[in-house]
Amino acid sequence: MKALIASSLVLVALGLQGCANTTHTINIEPQDTTLEAQYSNQRQIHVVVKPFQETSVGHIKTGIGEKADIEIGNNVQQALSDYMNNKLNMLGFKTNQGQLPATLFTIELNELSYVTKTIALKTEAKLTSQIRATVSQGEQTYTATFKSEKVDQYGTLPDRDVVESEINELLGKTIDRAFKDKKLVQLLGQ
Repeated sequence: MKALIASSLVLVALGLQGCANTTHTINIEPQDTTLEAQYSNQRQIHVVVKPFQETSVGHIKTGIGEKADIEIGNNVQQALSDYMNNKLNMLGFKTNQGQLPATLFTIELNELSYVTKTIALKTEAKLTSQIRATVSQGEQTYTATFKSEKVDQYGTLPDRDVVESEINELLGKTIDRAFKDKKLVQLLGQ
């Protein structure tokens, strides 16, 4: 009888644990994927990152009742600005060297989301990242939007580190797509 009561208490505790809601606080730090191209520029390049107003990326609800809100824990504008300046330097652009007037390179993070839906006991997560990049040099302006998506499935609630890594990897790939745009790179090099 004691074993039955103990087993029942364990099952109740596990059931209550599955219903608990947690928060995954993540830092936005795009992960670099190496691009092999090396570029140069004739004019200085000033990077401007527009503020990202969202503080929540989304939420997770698994098929077994686990829940987690995904909140941003750092300054996205500063993180993207640092990343973009480092990325430009890694690609051979010298942002503080060259002629004036400078080329203005504006980045706007339009969407960063993590949305889940339940399929039987599996959870499907759809991650989306979208940026708008604008390069202005003199009378020339070029704007392009770059979007990446990833779909993943899992059975239990993923750890905070896994969620953070997946989001930052997707954001890094989205930014890299901008540097594969020939017209954008050409204007940055003028």
